[in-house]
Amino acid sequence: MKICIIYGNERRENTYNTVKVIKDELKTKDDVEFEEYFLPKDMPKFCNGCFNCFYYGKEKCPHSEYTLKIYNSFKNADGIIFASPTYVMDVTGQMKTFLDHFGHMYIVHMPMEEMFKKSVFIVSTTAGTGTKHVINTIKRSVKYWGVSKIVECGLNVRSSKWNDISQKNKEKCIKKLKIKSNKFYNSIGNNNRPSLFVRIMFNTFIKVHKMDNAINIEKEYWKNKGWLDGKKPWK
Repeated sequence: MKICIIYGNERRENTYNTVKVIKDELKTKDDVEFEEYFLPKDMPKFCNGCFNCFYYGKEKCPHSEYTLKIYNSFKNADGIIFASPTYVMDVTGQMKTFLDHFGHMYIVHMPMEEMFKKSVFIVSTTAGTGTKHVINTIKRSVKYWGVSKIVECGLNVRSSKWNDISQKNKEKCIKKLKIKSNKFYNSIGNNNRPSLFVRIMFNTFIKVHKMDNAINIEKEYWKNKGWLDGKKPWK
């Protein structure tokens, strides 16, 4: 089993250690290979808003030296973990610009076919509040990528450092993480039926891409996938 992990920072404290709990739990279930990316190291650039990915393809992104490697990791992974601490009530800035780089994967544009069957685990930590906002920001993007199987876990650790978390709270967090990890593991490869949201979005944009004024590269992408002729990416 292959799992791709995107970390919202490089600090290696609360969020990093929560993912370590997840990794350890998954390894009790299966032989797991993890591919990890730390932001901003593995995506140090801001999205330019150049529209190259929309009009000419993802290969034309000025930061493709970073984006294509991660795109392929997404493609080959059985599941994806997004882990972001809470910065000012939302995702880290580097996580936001990371998501900006993959707007071309939205269902309306050129969604990755494999993404419709993948499972995603979103985990966020905070010393105070705001994990819900973090999770919703990431969840919004992955839903528009076509993901239906999403596991969420927000943790109020009440500390800026893992070793300073009270033993009682740490045990509570670890218990919750193990439960969520098992839910994530059990979702991988199972129940490929997409959510109602994904089905509505996909069927709506079939009509859009059949129009004469559709963006050529996107229309060609959908046509080559057979999606304009009745084929579905989740079957």
